[in-house]
Amino acid sequence: MLFKQLLRIKVFISFFAVIATTCCFAQSASTDTEQKRGAAPKSSYRFSYTPTYQFDTDLDSGGQFDVQRHLLRFDTVRSIDKQWSVGLGLSFDYEHWNFTNRADLPSVDLWDAIYRPGMSIPVFYAPAGNWRFGIIPSIDFAGASGAETSESFSYGTVLSAAYSFGPQLMLGLGAGWFERLGESKLFPYVVINWKINEQFRLTNPFRAGPVGPAGLELVYTPTTNWEMGMGGAYRSYRFRLDDSSTVSDGIAEVEFWAPFIRAGRKIGKHYRVDIHGGVMVDGSITIENEDGNEIGETDYETAPFLGITLKGRF
Repeated sequence: MLFKQLLRIKVFISFFAVIATTCCFAQSASTDTEQKRGAAPKSSYRFSYTPTYQFDTDLDSGGQFDVQRHLLRFDTVRSIDKQWSVGLGLSFDYEHWNFTNRADLPSVDLWDAIYRPGMSIPVFYAPAGNWRFGIIPSIDFAGASGAETSESFSYGTVLSAAYSFGPQLMLGLGAGWFERLGESKLFPYVVINWKINEQFRLTNPFRAGPVGPAGLELVYTPTTNWEMGMGGAYRSYRFRLDDSSTVSDGIAEVEFWAPFIRAGRKIGKHYRVDIHGGVMVDGSITIENEDGNEIGETDYETAPFLGITLKGRF
């Protein structure tokens, strides 16, 4: 089992490395060609890696747990013309859960690892004027170690419309709809990028997707290299359980609110490091059988977390 988990992680990391390397070479070649022609580069590339640790937390049903999370993101966007742009987003989340002294949910074997690879294709349209529209269809696979990949498939899309009232403010609305392992999830969210003054701005810190809306963050920039922020977001995700567990092919769902603070610094022209911390509040874990019928649920106490993010942009 351990060998299979390590092999799966190695395969996904290798996949990311191949995609990122290919895109970076393509970007370099494209940039060189366009610079020779006197044109500005039309493609942008972003990546991030975020390891976080959720500290030991009490379950209301008895026992404790802690979680190590590793989040990988890679995004590229290409401008087709002045109005249209299209991109590709790749993600891979790995979580290692450690349960101790637990009084299990009735007749349920809990998990130790969760894998969640995903892919999205963002498309944006900016007609003449100040409007910007977006559609981001996506798919992902979410399952505990040992779960069947073919039974861990989710899909959906995010729609958004935003209006620029000038260089200081873009405001709009968005909505996400996702079919997540037998459950349909619909959520609205606010699209905002408001430069309040030279040092403060209000913005969305995350991209909306299968795990929830984009959140809100107030950012303070005291210097050109440093920035600090405080914000929050709601998160909810479902994943398939091991088909050999007590609840064969069952489904687990984790929900929480996550207020956070962070401090970050630029490293050169293309990189940034952020240290962030916060708490997960109003958290819950729900277990369903294969047919989606709930068979166990427990809340958990406020859970502090701490992490670091390395970002790059080209």
